[in-house]
Amino acid sequence: MIVRARYVWVCTNRRPDGHPRGSCAEKGAEGLLTQLKTRVAAEGLAKEIRVMASGCIDTCEEGCSVAIFPDGTLVGKVTEADVAPLVEALKVARGVADAAHFADRVIALPEPSGEGA
Repeated sequence: MIVRARYVWVCTNRRPDGHPRGSCAEKGAEGLLTQLKTRVAAEGLAKEIRVMASGCIDTCEEGCSVAIFPDGTLVGKVTEADVAPLVEALKVARGVADAAHFADRVIALPEPSGEGA
């Protein structure tokens, strides 16, 4: 089994046209996913970073969303123009959460409540 340092999920959920929440797919997520995979491979990082499609992450109002684990970072409003800085930030733990480029787009996750554990 291959274990990578980072796993990156790009929401590619598609809702029907005209849905009030919109969807990441209609906001360019499929192109973002392709560009991100291509850049990771081109930089020789495919053994350290796995980029894949995701179903709905439930942050539709934030535009295309990307979830990064094990960092626990969720970023909204990601576009193809963000691919280079995103890949650069993915090279280090918590790099995306700490990158100035994404400072206003990191979505705060709630602290675990401990219930059900």
